[in-house]
Amino acid sequence: MRFRELLDVMQARLEQGEGFYAELFTNLTDEEKQGKKEKDLQTLVAYQIADDLTPFTKSALRMRFANRDLERAFEELHDTIITPPIED
Repeated sequence: MRFRELLDVMQARLEQGEGFYAELFTNLTDEEKQGKKEKDLQTLVAYQIADDLTPFTKSALRMRFANRDLERAFEELHDTIITPPIED
């Protein structure tokens, strides 16, 4: 079923996005990470990338375009479902 296929693609892309997000934290040392909540780690990363937002921008842009086609695919699926069949 097309709906299931699209959900599978969406899940794979979400996992890819999670990987992009995790990459933002690769410059933190184990000492910096130890015992901190995610919000605190986000603050540390924000300070690290404040002068160069390139890694964050690239990650967001990759997800933006990776998911644009999904929006269209769900739109097409919806339109197919609600369009009455052509009768001869």
